Amino acid sequence: MRTNVKSKEYFEKFFELQLDDLHYYENSLKEGEVKEDRVMAIKSTVFLNSLHTVIAKYSYGENPKDLVNEFLTVITRLEQGWDDEGATPEDDIHFDNYVVMLWMLSLGILLDISNEDFNRIVTVLDKSNRKDFLFDYLILFKTKNRLVTKKLTYEVYKPLFDICNSTEKSGVTEKLKIFLDKKWYKGMKRAYWYENHNSKADTFFGYWSFESGAIVKIFDLDDTSIKDSNFYPYDLVHWKNKKQ
Repeated sequence: MRTNVKSKEYFEKFFELQLDDLHYYENSLKEGEVKEDRVMAIKSTVFLNSLHTVIAKYSYGENPKDLVNEFLTVITRLEQGWDDEGATPEDDIHFDNYVVMLWMLSLGILLDISNEDFNRIVTVLDKSNRKDFLFDYLILFKTKNRLVTKKLTYEVYKPLFDICNSTEKSGVTEKLKIFLDKKWYKGMKRAYWYENHNSKADTFFGYWSFESGAIVKIFDLDDTSIKDSNFYPYDLVHWKNKKQ
């Protein structure tokens, strides 16, 4: 277990419920039982459920190596169910889309997927016409030919913006620790999953700042001081360095 927020039994029930939901939605789509105006919404639900399951499995303690192939399936469902054409104002709905896309790019880096599969995520993002510094910065690490915009969509990520634009590593980890311990979760109040550990619907899948892990990997930082931060995905950063 990588989180003490919920028990082992909770996650086992969560996985069972998620699998049941995925089978129900996918079968409904396959059998043509979904009204046309609801198809995209259902495909979006399938994508999010599958992403939540991967994150929950990490929270549960599964080896990141065993999550790679499942994440590739999540990418396929992203391609089929991402509904964001870039016209939504920068409100809570956009914030949710922003965070989810940031997760996808960060997990692509942390799980060390191929550049080809990573570019599948980028293609979906680019179709939505969203422009953001963190998106471009993460993409640049994998593709090497990305123009990075100076626009940062949400102020909560300003500490990461500053870290990425830093010319030296000294003090970077300390800044990241402050961000993780004092700012990150509080800054997520608008997110659909905020405080869902209190939900009676058993919707908690984990609280992780995957983007912080991706930046540590990009900068090759010594993250000893943040290893035990509640929201830092340490094992995802280092799994390739351990004997499998």
